[in-house]
Amino acid sequence: MVLNAAVSKSKAILLGESVACDAHEDGREIRVVTHAHYDHVLGLKESLRKCKAVYATPLTRDMLSVLYGRRAEEVLPLSYGEPVMAGADVMTFYPSGHIPGSAQVLVEGPEGDRVLYTSDFRLPGAPVIDADVLVIEATYGHPRCVRPPIDEVYSALIKLVSSEVQKRPVHVYGFYGKAQEVMEVLRRNGIGEPFLAEGKMYELTTVCAKHNLEVRDVINAASSKGLEILKSGGGYVFFKHVSKLGENVRGLKIHLTGWEFNVTHRKVSDDMYRVSLSSHSDFNHLLAYVENCRPKLVIVDNSRDGYGAEFAREVKKRLKMEAIAMP
Repeated sequence: MVLNAAVSKSKAILLGESVACDAHEDGREIRVVTHAHYDHVLGLKESLRKCKAVYATPLTRDMLSVLYGRRAEEVLPLSYGEPVMAGADVMTFYPSGHIPGSAQVLVEGPEGDRVLYTSDFRLPGAPVIDADVLVIEATYGHPRCVRPPIDEVYSALIKLVSSEVQKRPVHVYGFYGKAQEVMEVLRRNGIGEPFLAEGKMYELTTVCAKHNLEVRDVINAASSKGLEILKSGGGYVFFKHVSKLGENVRGLKIHLTGWEFNVTHRKVSDDMYRVSLSSHSDFNHLLAYVENCRPKLVIVDNSRDGYGAEFAREVKKRLKMEAIAMP
């Protein structure tokens, strides 16, 4: 059995003989974009020029078109559970629970070996896929990175928004995908005030709605209706990219962040709260994925932000499995 996986210096996750995920790698025929966050789209233009095929889920493909222009329309859509040949191997996508459209990537070799890349993922939500070699993220791979159960975080967020939006505007700051998740959660739990977004955030919300996410009734803040709501002085929820967190606005700011641990939320000031909502698994859920997958080898992605080396050590110590951080 050939167990073939690695993380290259270019930050590409190499699976089998032909697949490179989340960065370009010369010599690989197949490129995968697991989701639309910028650190997983590295070298996309080069991959579109040089690779035989570039794949993403249909929703990720449409999100890429919003974020990176019409060139991204050359990306081939591949649905969850739909196998495709990747050289002599077979490649299949599975949900990762990270953001809408995000995928885990399984590559099965001709000798029956199974190599899996989780990409960014979140438990509960992502299915645990059996594999001989597991390549796993470790954004929160340090033992101190533990958050309360997500249902408790949702409950705290819903309570905070429902109480504050009656009195003043609420501005929610998060990454693309996480913001759309919160739109769904708030709507499902009775928050009926106008939802606003603008620019790329609004365009991505429209794309998510076309793919049947429950992000309905979101108004373009730059439209005449949106401007009327902004001028009215009434309550509304305005969703914005986290890069705008430093702006001066009237109302309450809510910062959605994975770097708040052990509490559901924290009051920073009368006008600012931090809510412990992440699109990634925390340390306990990272460890649980490895334990349930039971691979022969764990490769921890050490090319992106996080605790790759620390998590590899914890896997060896706690689970007695072979684990290495790469590169």
